[in-house]
Amino acid sequence: MELPGVTREDINLNMTEGELEIGVETERRKYHKRVKLPAKVDPKTTKATYTNGILDVTVAKVGGDSGMKIPVEAESL
Repeated sequence: MELPGVTREDINLNMTEGELEIGVETERRKYHKRVKLPAKVDPKTTKATYTNGILDVTVAKVGGDSGMKIPVEAESL
């Protein structure tokens, strides 16, 4: 997420199993957003970094299938 013009200390994050809440409140800027997550997550695994105006949040999904690698085959001509 792009959050230019704020400092790391201005950003407030709150993670639940199904939603991420982002808030910024400074003298010049107020921002609030709730993002519904497509899968259930473990809030304890949340990691957030803020570099050059970009907020990056990662979190691990809870349970479910971890997926599998799908090979990409060449087309036969």
